[in-house]
Amino acid sequence: MLYLRVLSALVGIPIVLGAVYMGGVWYAGLVTVVAIIGSYEYNNIFIKRNHKIPHLITYPAVIMILAAIYFAQINLLYPILTLVMLVLFSSVLFRVKTTSITDAAIVLWGIVYLGIFLSYMILLRVHPQGLLYTYILLIGVWVHDTLAYFVGSKWGLNKLAPEISPNKSVEGSIAGILGTVILFLSFSILYPDLMPIGPFLSILLGLGLSVFSQLGDLMESSMKRQLKVKDSGSLIPGHGGILDRFDSLMLATPFVYYFILLFG
Repeated sequence: MLYLRVLSALVGIPIVLGAVYMGGVWYAGLVTVVAIIGSYEYNNIFIKRNHKIPHLITYPAVIMILAAIYFAQINLLYPILTLVMLVLFSSVLFRVKTTSITDAAIVLWGIVYLGIFLSYMILLRVHPQGLLYTYILLIGVWVHDTLAYFVGSKWGLNKLAPEISPNKSVEGSIAGILGTVILFLSFSILYPDLMPIGPFLSILLGLGLSVFSQLGDLMESSMKRQLKVKDSGSLIPGHGGILDRFDSLMLATPFVYYFILLFG
């Protein structure tokens, strides 16, 4: 299992970093592909549990949201979400025997989860300092997740959230947080061009990124736990599905985006 995780990382990380560097349509395209595959995995989890969700609206809705953000047409988010609600209302009204309000709410949750949250990756990249901070975001999340996984696997004794994710430990979480904070602090002192904020803000950034990264992971784990699913998919060997790999970014990216708006 470990060698599959390493091999997947060796293949996937250069692709992601290359798309971030290219920016523009290349990066937006990558985020869109992640959102589409993630939407499929999300819908499939509920469909396998016999939920008759009107899932087809998910894909055009997510694409339209990401396109509105990419083309800086945020004012279109209201009509897009209004259209989504009208479609879901219609599905509940005219398919009342097969589609419940709960099913419609599940789809709406997925659209916000995959569309709105992932759109922050595009918002962050188009910021004047977006290239640098997107790299900071990705490296921070990867360092946190890697340290939490390895330290937790070897020395984890106390469960962090046993009812949600029994494999996560307090020791692993602390290692991930401390490692990310130390990394950011070190770069702010030794390589200020690569961490264009002071030591104090670097500590806050590392701490906040780690906490929200962990919360994003736990949010997806909670969903899988309730639906009795181990992985969201099997696309990435050793990691599971797209959602299993990008769940930490769902909340960490909005945090970094608003952090640089305030302090960047």
